[in-house]
Amino acid sequence: MKLVIFGDSILKGVITIPESKNLFDVTQNDSLSLAQKELGFEMDNRSIYGNITSKGLVKLQKFLEKGGEADFCIIEFGSNDCDYDWNVFPEGQPAPDFAEINPKVHFDEYLANLTQMTELCRAHKITPVIMNLIPYVCDRWFKTIAKAHNKTAMLEFLHGTPDTLGKNQQRYQNALMEFASTSNVQTIDAWTLFTNTQNSATLMCDDGIHPNEEGYKLLSKLWIERIPQLKREF
Repeated sequence: MKLVIFGDSILKGVITIPESKNLFDVTQNDSLSLAQKELGFEMDNRSIYGNITSKGLVKLQKFLEKGGEADFCIIEFGSNDCDYDWNVFPEGQPAPDFAEINPKVHFDEYLANLTQMTELCRAHKITPVIMNLIPYVCDRWFKTIAKAHNKTAMLEFLHGTPDTLGKNQQRYQNALMEFASTSNVQTIDAWTLFTNTQNSATLMCDDGIHPNEEGYKLLSKLWIERIPQLKREF
């Protein structure tokens, strides 16, 4: 079995370490690598930090144009797509016009990109599989993005609470799952895994968006369970 993976920092295995001098580090014990050691499948992991569906679509197209092959294509996007460019809130500057602030990938474009990615996979006889999102730890994520920015204006934009970040993310999450259902795409349900795990915030890095080493171990167990259950469409 060969898997090709197009995703973001979650499947790249990004972690943040408070004492590290780096913006982020990459663990060797990411969830898919741990699962690969257990199951022995072939893997081509093309996940990239900060990736969004519009970029992932282009990279998938290039992969296929060059004759790329796989049994399954893991597609994992959303938490960056629904996020914003927080640099529009520079510290010490007036608040921007909120009406002009949009997610990195508009909601409708997000769904259109997912549609194209799954259709491309199937056109090339590769079975698409969608991994859904991992919930933000909203207060930690807000603290991370508010550094060197106009925190007051950001809170106003978020209607007074960091929890709005989670509501925005869940909108994309819900749409992703509806898309997968209507398009008959198999899923890896990381969202339920983390929301149903007691004290799941302890499995997340201080930045509030990346799993820590223990979080990736938990996610690897889901891969180990689900990969043998995946059904080839071709």
